Amino acid sequence: MANKRRTAGYNPGVARCRVSFADQNGILHAVEVDADSLYEAVAQAVAEFRASGPFKAAPGPTTEFTVAVYRKPVEHRIRLTQVEKWAEHTTEDGPAGIMKRERVRKLLGPSA
Repeated sequence: MANKRRTAGYNPGVARCRVSFADQNGILHAVEVDADSLYEAVAQAVAEFRASGPFKAAPGPTTEFTVAVYRKPVEHRIRLTQVEKWAEHTTEDGPAGIMKRERVRKLLGPSA
């Protein structure tokens, strides 16, 4: 586990979400929440909208919400030689693997 970072209390199912809706006047309202399901994200957003004080555009039963999910980024480190080695001809992964490797070889161009 030398290259893996651990975060105390990290739950891989929880993601940052932006929940928004447009009121009857076309005004967009949005809030960011941390949730582990679409339903929880909307419920948290509704609670936030309601807690922000009375406003005419409170979401109702037929309000359509847009939920954008922002996952934690994943970072990889790889050397060019590893990419070149992976792209070498092989039939190991079948036709799909052959096509992926061929595409990478074409992108890399002729070896120096």
